[in-house]
Amino acid sequence: MQLKFASPETLTTIAGEPAVLLESMPESWQRIVVGKWMTEPRVYTAMAQVFWQKSTGKLSLCRATRHSTSQNAYCEGNGLLAWEAVAHFGEAFLPESYPDLVQIREAIQVRDIQQKECTALVNIVSDLFDELGYDVPATFYWTFLHPLQRSNLFEVRSFRFSEQDLGIARKFDAILHGGYVSMLRRLIDSVSSRHGYFLEHGCGCENHLAKLKACDSSFTYTIPDGARQKTLRAFLWSVMEEYLLFELRSATRLVYADNLVI
Repeated sequence: MQLKFASPETLTTIAGEPAVLLESMPESWQRIVVGKWMTEPRVYTAMAQVFWQKSTGKLSLCRATRHSTSQNAYCEGNGLLAWEAVAHFGEAFLPESYPDLVQIREAIQVRDIQQKECTALVNIVSDLFDELGYDVPATFYWTFLHPLQRSNLFEVRSFRFSEQDLGIARKFDAILHGGYVSMLRRLIDSVSSRHGYFLEHGCGCENHLAKLKACDSSFTYTIPDGARQKTLRAFLWSVMEEYLLFELRSATRLVYADNLVI
């Protein structure tokens, strides 16, 4: 991935908000904006354009420091992280990035253990796709499917300290944190509860993967029609922020250490 930084000649405004020109965006977003698989491709693209520019700090973030050297470093660092987020989610919204659930179901059939639980997990993701389709990034679905890659579906790992998960930590943790947009969280819990499980994320230090946990009863929740678009827009903005912030956050083993002695 080639990192970029928004410069004055690449800027415009969208609905009064500073934004990066579409021509300067990753090619994935130029494809998305004319695509037909999403409900609001133009709005999502505009949000990515605004996010990249706002995250450079040129207009507001850099007021946090007045020293020119640290100000430039602050702005450039945020700009590069914002570019990574925008580029990542551009790829994540392309239709070919989404999981092939038929193929995944077939793979489960040769699994020696936990076939019932694996099937429930795939059914949860399938129902979520029926509800949300391509209006959430592919990584939304891949995050919840990730436990299928483990020998034990219920294993809990630390994103930042697990060698197995270092490659996916940033993109999946962004989804899990963004999932705390309340109406979307209720929908996820509702869908998973109907299959007998909750999908959990321990976020004491932003580093736990989702895990399946059996629940006692199910409930039904649907995002109200008048709130759906704003809820999913809020989720997109949140996951872009979380993807950017992952690289800026520290974590400690002390949060989840067992039998801690100091």
